[in-house]
Amino acid sequence: MSVSTASKASTSTLTEQEPVLRVYNSLTRSKDVFKTRKPRHIDWYNCGPTVYDSSHMGHARNYLTQDIIRRILRDYFGYNVNFVMNITDIDDKIILRAREKYLLDETKSKHTSITPALLNDTKTAFSRFFSGKLIKSLPSLPASLSDSQDDLDKFLVILEQDKSDPIFAEAARQKEEKYTLYLASLLKARGAIKKAEGLLNGSGQTDVVELVDGTSDVLGPYYGETLGHTISDPIAVSRQLALYWEDQFFQDMSKLNILPPNTKPRVSEYVKEIVEFVEQIIKNGFAYEAEGSVWFDVAKFDGAEGDGYRHDYAKLQPGSKGNKKLLDEGEGALTGSKGKKQSADFALWKAKSKPGEPAWPSPWGEGRPGWHIECSVMASAILGKGMDIHSGGVDLMFPHHDNELAQSEAYHGCQQWVNYFLHTGHLHIEGLKMSKSLKNFITIDEELSRNTARRLRLAFMLQTWNQKLDYSRGLIADTKAKEETFDNFFANINARLSQAAPSSDGLHQNGPAEETLTNDLFDAQKDFHAALCDSFNTPTAIQTLLDLVAKTNIYISTKGRDANLNVVTNIAEWITRMLRMFGLGEGAPAKNGIGWGMAVVGGEEVNGQVSSQIEPWAKSISSFRDAVRRLAMDKTLNPNELSKQILALSDRFRDEEAVNLGLQLDDGQGSDGGALFKIVDPQSLVAAREEKRTIAAEKLAKKEANARAAEEKRIAQLEKGKISPKAMFKPPHTNGLYTEWDAEGLPTKDAEGNEVSKSLLKKLAKEVKVQEKLHEAYLAWVKEQETKQ
Repeated sequence: MSVSTASKASTSTLTEQEPVLRVYNSLTRSKDVFKTRKPRHIDWYNCGPTVYDSSHMGHARNYLTQDIIRRILRDYFGYNVNFVMNITDIDDKIILRAREKYLLDETKSKHTSITPALLNDTKTAFSRFFSGKLIKSLPSLPASLSDSQDDLDKFLVILEQDKSDPIFAEAARQKEEKYTLYLASLLKARGAIKKAEGLLNGSGQTDVVELVDGTSDVLGPYYGETLGHTISDPIAVSRQLALYWEDQFFQDMSKLNILPPNTKPRVSEYVKEIVEFVEQIIKNGFAYEAEGSVWFDVAKFDGAEGDGYRHDYAKLQPGSKGNKKLLDEGEGALTGSKGKKQSADFALWKAKSKPGEPAWPSPWGEGRPGWHIECSVMASAILGKGMDIHSGGVDLMFPHHDNELAQSEAYHGCQQWVNYFLHTGHLHIEGLKMSKSLKNFITIDEELSRNTARRLRLAFMLQTWNQKLDYSRGLIADTKAKEETFDNFFANINARLSQAAPSSDGLHQNGPAEETLTNDLFDAQKDFHAALCDSFNTPTAIQTLLDLVAKTNIYISTKGRDANLNVVTNIAEWITRMLRMFGLGEGAPAKNGIGWGMAVVGGEEVNGQVSSQIEPWAKSISSFRDAVRRLAMDKTLNPNELSKQILALSDRFRDEEAVNLGLQLDDGQGSDGGALFKIVDPQSLVAAREEKRTIAAEKLAKKEANARAAEEKRIAQLEKGKISPKAMFKPPHTNGLYTEWDAEGLPTKDAEGNEVSKSLLKKLAKEVKVQEKLHEAYLAWVKEQETKQ
């Protein structure tokens, strides 16, 4: 760089403003400058799982996204992050699922054979589910339903109507999104009941298990309602289920390479603090007790005067105020409404409504915490009166997070409890909301059997974190292509570095191309930083890395063995650091610090036994050696033929054996003029080879088709050329169109004896000229055939 150029660059740097980190904040619905309450320290509370079932791709969307942002803040921007994530282990869903499982397990253990009473229970449960759920979902009752039929037969009528009447089927699914699940549950239960009816006189323990498991979707809720009071220790029953699914959840998070939280409080461990928190809200005038429950008084809070401010309810989604459907979903299936003043009021403490429900002591009687209060209490207990970041899925915005804000600000007497609310966007599968009823419900385990954790993380990073993410085949295909680009880049760089030889020409390798590439690195670093400052814009950040890879590949391709590996190494090391910063690394990097490691599907071990790794290589090398020795010992081959066969053997090794081993050989690209070797994923090499073969086969097929078409055309022209030009308009070739001809064979009169028009005669003369050439070609071909004979 010249002095004047350097001066200009320096001046440009002085006037250019460095971007500051801005974060999309759901509270302000804008990208706000990120400022922490303490220097370089972030207090962050993330809403954790309600542990009652398998983790699914919706969980992956939320927790992977939060992990990516957490890593960016910690490992790129250099903040200390205190990350707290709760475990909801007291919840209506857990209570229902736990007691149903307990009662079904108890039923299986108590029965050694199917009894009339047990069979009757399953039929009663079927009828309750049938009338309470399926019948209410129907747009209309089928005309063929009869009161004389039992519910098992009525179900078959509805099932047949669903299959034969698409308008009926669609209307039912529009009315109730769980309609398909209801059908599946009842169909499964009916089959189990019918089978059990034939086993009453000769059944065993296995038959009991099959009956109970087959009817579990209908029998579980029935027993929960009728036998829930018989559970002596409902707290222990709920805790056992919650602990199991909590463990499964964190196993899934580990498989996804998600960092564990610094602190993971459970609701059941903070009941005492929750009671005290609720008492204070009552003292502050924003809650009231009614029949053992405590309700937050939304009307009193909304607009209440604070110290120089007014309280505001539903800051996140003001348009959802009074939305009964969302409010009811937020309260849970077991929550009553006794004593509630207004529909918008929500439970801080739920009175024990039925025997068999887990309950804890409180000043208002036995009960359990409301859903929304738990996060307010645990976050306050661990992080104090406020926090920098609160996060969760966008579906939690109202009422959960809005209620959290209200009750926390009512407790602390503050205007703003959270500075930045981050909400991850919805996950859709192939454009549709993920749902069991749509049969597109995917657990994390299921998806990890098809794709690597890195691929999922990268796929999520290719779309904006706070927008809807459509998880589709197209997205996965695009992600795979980008993965392969990085894989090939690292393999290429590592291969060149491992085989590099010191330069002996005594010249530096820092020319215009190297200067340009170095500037490309600096530009990419600037653009990458700007992207992450723009509310963690990972799609742009990843594309910046890919663009730099493309420029580096072009440089290497252009320079070949003369490429400056120092410049290339600087780029590869930076790209490696950035990818690993995102959590995209697998295992330790190579010794030279370049590469993001090898990702595997299904949690397979990357490194197996040494012998199993070496064996395929040993076989391949031994076979190649044997083939070379056989050629060398063949005394019938002249030197030229020997050379041709050895080269063919080498090419076959490169294109077949080496590809299957994951060894890519680029002839003439090594530092010594030999092959440049790279260790890459065998599947990608095989796929590339097969694609190349497919293209070659398609080209050959097209060439052969063109040749056949040309030959058919030639034969057709020879066949047509058999006719002399002077005879072409005479019978039998014209079927009586003409009656008289001149000496050259051109028609002079048509079939009626009229003179042929001048215009037609002119057209026919042109046809004669064409036929003359065809006839000449035919005669030449005949002569050629006679010569060959």
